[in-house]
Amino acid sequence: MKESCVSFTTLGDYISSFYNENKQFLEANYPGISLGRLKLELKNFCRILDSQFDDIYISENKGVIEEFLKKVKLGIPLEYISNRSFFYRSSFYINENVLIPRSETEIMVEWTAEYIRKNRLDHIKIADIGTGSGAIALSLAGEIGEIDAEIIASDISEKALDVARANKFFHRYRYPKTVKLKFQQSDRMENIPGDLDIIITNPPYIKENADLSEVHGQVHSFEPHLALYLKDQDYDNWFKTFFDQAQKKLKNGGLFIMEGSELHLERLKDILGEYNFGELELIKDYTDRYRFLKGRKNG
Repeated sequence: MKESCVSFTTLGDYISSFYNENKQFLEANYPGISLGRLKLELKNFCRILDSQFDDIYISENKGVIEEFLKKVKLGIPLEYISNRSFFYRSSFYINENVLIPRSETEIMVEWTAEYIRKNRLDHIKIADIGTGSGAIALSLAGEIGEIDAEIIASDISEKALDVARANKFFHRYRYPKTVKLKFQQSDRMENIPGDLDIIITNPPYIKENADLSEVHGQVHSFEPHLALYLKDQDYDNWFKTFFDQAQKKLKNGGLFIMEGSELHLERLKDILGEYNFGELELIKDYTDRYRFLKGRKNG
């Protein structure tokens, strides 16, 4: 990539030049990137107000600006550069220990919240397995209303749970006091208590070798592999163990909903059916691809 010229006086001109000179690289590494998005991320990184942006002088802020652009040139996801990601009406703190929340995952939050309202559920216990940043658990906590609910957010990674705990603190006023949020280190559901009404999960679901060509290079390079991949030869057995744990922890009639890969959801649907689950259904995402699997434990 070409080096951006530092002779520009104002930040607006400087970033516009950087964007135009490196557009091919940016579009390859940051799909859908625009000049406006790049400016927004730089403003957040440098804590610059909108009204000040085009009046900022390069000479006075060169160090922090170059720090930001250096990370961009390495292809580091913008969300990791700014340590923030927007998900379901809120901004969440993230770092390299957790996946970047995706907009399609919001569908699980919407669907589950609607399921709770439609069935007028109260006094319920929910488990968010593989919580990462806590975005699913916290978004759901703020969406289900003032009902008596306990949400257990678990992850195999303690570093991920540290991020989720930080987000709980940042979002402590965004959900009602009737909803209690707890954290638990656990491999799948080993350390999760039973009598659950709902299990919601975005587990690792990419086959390490067979599916690698489907993974964007930036995702593979920078996001935590523990949260992304399963070994090809262990794939079915990993989910069989998970589904077996789920049917043992859920109450009769309890809901199980997970995100997965369209390449494997039909197979996982069949496996889930072997563990006393009915009303099995695949749900599409915003791109009309099958992305989610849901089922209810038979009574």
